[in-house]
Amino acid sequence: MLPQTHVTTDALAPVVSEKPMEEAGVQPAGSGESSEQPVKVEEIRTEEASVGEAQTKKHIAEKKEDPNPLLLDPYEFEQCTITVVYTRVGDQQASVSVHNHKDDPIVKSFPLVEVPLPEQIAYVIEQLLEIWPDGKVSATMVLLPREDESELKMVVSVRAGNDTPIVLAGLASEFPLPTAITALLKELEELLPARAMQKIENDAKARSKTNTRTTTVKATSSTPSKPGPTEVDGKTQMTLF
Repeated sequence: MLPQTHVTTDALAPVVSEKPMEEAGVQPAGSGESSEQPVKVEEIRTEEASVGEAQTKKHIAEKKEDPNPLLLDPYEFEQCTITVVYTRVGDQQASVSVHNHKDDPIVKSFPLVEVPLPEQIAYVIEQLLEIWPDGKVSATMVLLPREDESELKMVVSVRAGNDTPIVLAGLASEFPLPTAITALLKELEELLPARAMQKIENDAKARSKTNTRTTTVKATSSTPSKPGPTEVDGKTQMTLF
């Protein structure tokens, strides 16, 4: 007769790892999957950006380049406004100035006989001189920018002193200018490229000064102020720290 063997139930209990199944690399029974180690997937953080970063990105997105002044108001002779100012100086002289945009004018004086004005303009000037013999009579002739393929247009304003002007308007061909004035216009046309570059440089310097001034103001406002003395029991106590 065989000896009896006592087996405890603890011996038959399955050995369970203290690590989770994922870390131990053990697949659950009946899963049908291979026993390969699981692939570790990197967690992707989708936290929203801080308020400061969002404002910075918004500022960058909203920042626009300053428009080129040559595109807004081109420095081309027939694409920008050209102004001619004719002023009678006494009985024998006339002063003529021509300019584009707000740039400095080219000014020259001529004998009256060298700068005869178109008949319509000359007639109005003579009428005003009869009323104000000693008055300062001037005629401002403005060549407007060309529209498409149409002919250049001109607007003329004739006045005595600061009195109400008499305005004439029509095609530029209806107001033929004398040779001396057309020579000044030709000189101005040749100077336009150089004036365009000067315009760009002046605008760049103006923006640089504005940015520097703004930065200085911000830096000054952000500088902490020195703490002043505090009142303690009616006496002045200086803060050491």
